[in-house]
Amino acid sequence: MDPNQLKDFLPLFTGFLGGATSAGVFAGPIQTFQDWWYVNYGHDVSNQAALLRAKNEIDVENLRNSTLQEVATIPPENVQEPPLKILGPALEASKYYIEEEELRSMFAKILASSFDNRKNSIIHPSFVEIIKQLDVTDARILQFLKGQNPLAGSPIPIMKAVIRSDSGYKIVFPIIYFINGTEGINELSSSLTNLERLGLLKIEDDKYSTIDSDYDFIRNNFTVQQVLQYHPDISFEKMCFSITPLGMNFLEVCL
Repeated sequence: MDPNQLKDFLPLFTGFLGGATSAGVFAGPIQTFQDWWYVNYGHDVSNQAALLRAKNEIDVENLRNSTLQEVATIPPENVQEPPLKILGPALEASKYYIEEEELRSMFAKILASSFDNRKNSIIHPSFVEIIKQLDVTDARILQFLKGQNPLAGSPIPIMKAVIRSDSGYKIVFPIIYFINGTEGINELSSSLTNLERLGLLKIEDDKYSTIDSDYDFIRNNFTVQQVLQYHPDISFEKMCFSITPLGMNFLEVCL
């Protein structure tokens, strides 16, 4: 690509910095980003008509701008050439996920993290594949967990609903968990199962938090109260899940 085309990205980037004092430091990495952007999206970013190749022009712009805004927060001394094993797959995959804000934000974060040498010990190529296997509910759970500042391995309360009798027991809801939103028990349960499959969480049926009040947000939930009202034979039993070391790194890099 013609080096003069760096004008497409660098003014935007230095605008996020609030000046051009670090332009020399960032020029090389930003040129790499622009080159790979061209490879994946097949156009010069200044050519608005060519953005029609993407499903949604606004989403493409948002991805680019979000990434550059994130990169602009990196101290100049920590800026590096982004590893192509991260940058290439992330840009390629992002083309198919940019319409959903939660997932687009994750791609912007991992793209920006690839510029930051402080993240080298925790960023992993598998994170791109993990994002590709998330849906919006999965992403919302991870964002919620990030806001809780959890520790790796510390118990996070969940419950299960069972019916016990002399002849055995029946599991009604294997996992019950709630976040702020409209998702139901089955949707959230499926998402936690998927996050465990991806290695970000570990669900433990035989362990639970020793602080009983930690489970009140489940016991007092309207849906749970309704179940208890109409099905008094159902009992709710304590369980937990925890965030794995891989999951902690993913939260740090991608959220």
